Amino acid sequence: MLRRGLSIVALLLVCVLPARAAVTIDFYSHKLAMAPGLNTYFPHGFVLLSGTTTDGAPVKANLGFTAKNIFINVLWQRIEGELDPTPLPDGYVDGAVHHFSFPLTDAQYRAVLAVADKWRSTPQPSYDIDEHNCVLFVKDLAAAVGLSVSDDKKFIHAPGDFLDDVAVRNAAFLAANGTVYRAGTPAAQTNANALELRVKQLERDARQKAAN
Repeated sequence: MLRRGLSIVALLLVCVLPARAAVTIDFYSHKLAMAPGLNTYFPHGFVLLSGTTTDGAPVKANLGFTAKNIFINVLWQRIEGELDPTPLPDGYVDGAVHHFSFPLTDAQYRAVLAVADKWRSTPQPSYDIDEHNCVLFVKDLAAAVGLSVSDDKKFIHAPGDFLDDVAVRNAAFLAANGTVYRAGTPAAQTNANALELRVKQLERDARQKAAN
């Protein structure tokens, strides 16, 4: 009788209490590459946000920081900067390297948005190749959600190396949140590996259930 009563209470709580935010953050880097139309993709770090907020609003966004127009003067002076366009160009994410991902708490999600707002509102010219670039933007995001990050200047122009270092520094946290870290793995291969692992897990569960 007590067990039945507890089940009813639990069901009522599920119906009454609001769902927690389930937004996932994915960290990516892109290497120097030629894009369609002879355009150039420069090394870049960015994140993707996906899922649902506490109030049920869907989230599908990309966040990165870049120079609005890159010319040779970027090497010696600040130029106009902006957050990455939304959506990103077709195929851009497929050609990027997926480093790691994990679900955000409500507080972490708000912290990510606060970082984006801060960088968006920085007085122009806001892009500096050495002091205010995409790596430092991603570093701000990572620090805002509680990840350990490096201050080593060797990463300032190397978003992929920087995120590899973040992954190593936070390996225990990422493992606890379901991320299997593989340095420099293309996004498509990471997704394929994740699917393979999930299939094997389901097979093990099925065999264990049959044995019982």
